[in-house]
Amino acid sequence: MSPITKITAKALGLSDTGQGLVKIGKDLHAVSNLLPKEEALLEINSDYQYQKARVLKILKPSPIRQDPGCVVYGKCGGCQLLHMDYKSQIEFKKDYVLNAFKEKKISLKIDDVITASNPFHYRNKMQVAYRYKEGKLVYGFYEDESHRVTPITNCPVQTKTQNEIAKDIQNLMISMKIPAYNEDKRTGLVRFALIKEAFTTGEILVVIVTQGENFPGRNDFQRRLREKHPEITSIVQNINTRQTSIILGDQERIIFGPGFIVEELLGMKFKISSKTFFQINPEQTAKLYQKILDYGEFTKNETVIDAYCGVGTIGMVISPFVKQVIGVESNKQSVINGVENLRLNHLNNLQLINDDATLFLEKTAKTGRVFDAIILDPPRSGSTEKFLKAILAIKPKKVIYVSCEAKTLARDLTFLLNDYLIKKVAIVDMFVGTYHVETVVCLSKKI
Repeated sequence: MSPITKITAKALGLSDTGQGLVKIGKDLHAVSNLLPKEEALLEINSDYQYQKARVLKILKPSPIRQDPGCVVYGKCGGCQLLHMDYKSQIEFKKDYVLNAFKEKKISLKIDDVITASNPFHYRNKMQVAYRYKEGKLVYGFYEDESHRVTPITNCPVQTKTQNEIAKDIQNLMISMKIPAYNEDKRTGLVRFALIKEAFTTGEILVVIVTQGENFPGRNDFQRRLREKHPEITSIVQNINTRQTSIILGDQERIIFGPGFIVEELLGMKFKISSKTFFQINPEQTAKLYQKILDYGEFTKNETVIDAYCGVGTIGMVISPFVKQVIGVESNKQSVINGVENLRLNHLNNLQLINDDATLFLEKTAKTGRVFDAIILDPPRSGSTEKFLKAILAIKPKKVIYVSCEAKTLARDLTFLLNDYLIKKVAIVDMFVGTYHVETVVCLSKKI
């Protein structure tokens, strides 16, 4: 009996990740590219560890369905909501945040919904794999839940320039006979290209990730790429010899330019290299940071902790409005990059400390030092119970929690709400076309 069957089914609702929920027998399946109340012809593959369903044809489309504008939509795994009109995407994200708080029995009102002016071409970073498929050199993104590459020619959430550079790298590899990497045989040279674009300055960094240090024709390659794209200001070779899914290796060689680009945000300059973390949607990032400034109502006599600070972007943005900022980050390279940014902007009231945020706050609580506000922007897994208890010991007047996962945000706030009130809440649509959403909560100390 074939493991693949076809059935017609109707979506009952949406999962947390924006997939249509379909009941097949006694099992509930989450199906990509399917909207509530839509009827579709599905293919069920029981060879998977669990039965996996995919849409073959939409039979009765929803009125909120739109053309995703992508020929490989549903294959690459990068976007999940592009088939849903933008208004409905926002409603989905609002409901997700509200339900996350409802599960923790926290009453919540969303005060501000910060939408994107352009749902396409918003990403400042593109990373593509170069591989052979049926004997032809292709480039693209990994398929959902696999290491198979979905070939692309144009991605609608990347910029026109990024798409063109990715394509021209493929053309140069073909004309110069530069082999792509083979994951199974561990042969070939080029594994990935990473393209970073500074929207305000127009500078572009191209990182070519190679299997080994030897790169025949390297100088000719960079010259020909720059002839096609004079807007490229830096080209770097990153060497990754490991058999790993991690894209970047430890060793690098600058082929052209300074090896970094500079982006500007809310009056601050940020130096971005191959390994520098920087938010991928600059327009929405500026709105997010402005909302932190608005909610914080900072004054020049306040001292602030910026926890999980990364390269110090939030602390840098608020530093002109306060007396002092202390940024805490566990990643040493991020702190090194952050210190460079402090020098670039001539900031002398922001101190960056390389330490675990929880350990630092626990030590700070024992000193009795007074802080007026604590800003935290932890990873998706959220903060720690010890960190939150240290906040209660320090007793700042304000806490601003920035989160990319509403469920861990709601969980963490249960530790604080005996002592703090939720003053303002905003959601920011940072990742248009995906189920992800940023939430900003401003808390004030109970009197």
